Amino acid sequence: MNERILHPDAPITPGQIPLLMLHGYGANEADLYMLAADLPGNLYPVALRAPLDTPFGGYAWFPLHVDNDGNIHARPKDVRLALTNLEKRVQTLLQQLNRDQAAILGFSQGGMMAYMLADRHPQKFPWVAALSTYLPNAYALQAHIKPRLFVSHGLYDDVIPVDKARESIDRLRGHGYDPHYKEYPTGHYLSEENIRDLARWFDAQLSKQ
Repeated sequence: MNERILHPDAPITPGQIPLLMLHGYGANEADLYMLAADLPGNLYPVALRAPLDTPFGGYAWFPLHVDNDGNIHARPKDVRLALTNLEKRVQTLLQQLNRDQAAILGFSQGGMMAYMLADRHPQKFPWVAALSTYLPNAYALQAHIKPRLFVSHGLYDDVIPVDKARESIDRLRGHGYDPHYKEYPTGHYLSEENIRDLARWFDAQLSKQ
């Protein structure tokens, strides 16, 4: 299993909050780490590499399968196992950083993991950015204390259609969440405007502490 992480050379300071960064399918820990320079300085970026190799390079949190009709899907048991493994990993990481809470930023498949991890542990992960992603259909929302959510999606995303993000927003709102949701005229990537909005959202949320 690949469990590399990227983080600043300097140790975390008393005023900083860990930001766990979860990349998408086929990417690696460096993919999101570059965003750290555009985010508030009171976030301490920790970019995790997903544990599974993909067939064409890069890494994944859980495997994807193609059915006879050419549709790509994940098996619920694989998603559950991935979530359990990530829970253990981030618990160890937070202990090493001497923190009880962290923010999470996830893109695409990493965003799915971010959604589920925060919903299962809302007091531990009260700030979540779910980017170009959706909430897995098989996952049942359960949090009574709702994490704060920044959700963004590209209108022309040809990897995860925007309708899937909109369906997730409806599910979240139906369960009592109040996500900050915005769409951008992009594909399956983050625009400069999206990154600026994300930075402003984190800055506003963390200033409420």
